[in-house]
Amino acid sequence: MEESRNEVEKRMAEEVEKRVTESVTSGTTILVTVAVTFVIAVVVFKFVWAWVVPDLFPGAVEQGLIVADLTWLASLKLAVLVSVLSGLNPALTEAFNRRS
Repeated sequence: MEESRNEVEKRMAEEVEKRVTESVTSGTTILVTVAVTFVIAVVVFKFVWAWVVPDLFPGAVEQGLIVADLTWLASLKLAVLVSVLSGLNPALTEAFNRRS
């Protein structure tokens, strides 16, 4: 009886260690995804906006409804939004994969 209890405790400890490792790996993946997406998004929003938006929405730019050139602050705000949303993707994917 004592040996089987030790075996059960050992298996439980291994399962806990496995889950902690998976959680740390998942968290690290999410943070790296958010950081990389943030850097890329800032650059893309800042430099591509002035090239694309006036071509797509010339009337709105002329009327002042949309700015023709983004400020760095506006680029940062948009990048935060996009990077946070991209960070949700790995977490949601992992959650759905665990259910099946």
